[in-house]
Amino acid sequence: MKAAGYSLAEVLVAAAVLMVALAAASVLVNSLVIRQELDSGAVRASNIQEQAAMLYRLGVTSPQDIYSILPESCGSSGAPAAGSFSLIFSAPSQLTAAATVAAGGSADVAYEAISCTVVYGSPAGPSGQLAYSSNTVTILRPAIRVGP
Repeated sequence: MKAAGYSLAEVLVAAAVLMVALAAASVLVNSLVIRQELDSGAVRASNIQEQAAMLYRLGVTSPQDIYSILPESCGSSGAPAAGSFSLIFSAPSQLTAAATVAAGGSADVAYEAISCTVVYGSPAGPSGQLAYSSNTVTILRPAIRVGP
């Protein structure tokens, strides 16, 4: 009668296959965590930039005032630390565009344009060296006129 069971070679092959599967799963989890951290930084930076644009459209024109109102601290330097953000504003420029009026005529409309760049850093790889990303948007608002 033959004894039932597995040979040592079969057990070693099964253990090797299991170890390869566990190693692949741990690499996948690690890459997913890194990707989630990068995406989180991008979403936060986009949110800050959108809030800064809305404040400018509402009439807050000083970058220092915008920095103080935003819920997260932002600087004006180009290279922020990991997990922090920089908002850089250009000088406003004046634009004029022709607009059609309901009565059938046209009128010139003056706009102020400003660009807002957000820069954020996130750790890249096991070395912890920072990788910087940025996004620039142009913000338009009707020119504010004072007096006649």
